[in-house]
Amino acid sequence: MAIDLGLVSLLAVAGGSLAELIQILLPKWVWITTVVPVAIGMVISFVPVAYFFLSVAIAGRTVGKALMGVRVVGLKGGRLPPGRSLLRAFAYLVSLIPLAAGFLWVLVDRDRRAWHDHIAGSRVVYDSSVRRG
Repeated sequence: MAIDLGLVSLLAVAGGSLAELIQILLPKWVWITTVVPVAIGMVISFVPVAYFFLSVAIAGRTVGKALMGVRVVGLKGGRLPPGRSLLRAFAYLVSLIPLAAGFLWVLVDRDRRAWHDHIAGSRVVYDSSVRRG
């Protein structure tokens, strides 16, 4: 998760830097220096959901999960459908809001599933296609 949050943060910082650059380069164009940063800010707010949704929907894992040798699957072991991937991405908020208790739930859940996994009907498994040292 730390790897993935680092990537999402880099994307957000890049977007914010672009907004600042526009304000610096075009100081007299008030409407552009107001509208573009607001638009960029709106897009940046969807970056985390888009990253976690698209990564899991397309590849079955995020960059961080790939580096750790795990992937997200449905309860029966097959690929997680896009709708469930989207639900899982939004359900991260449910896991995060109460002091990240939903993420810590894996420590007490016998199946090692976080709250967002329960909500989306998913689980995280070791990826047998990844070679380990």
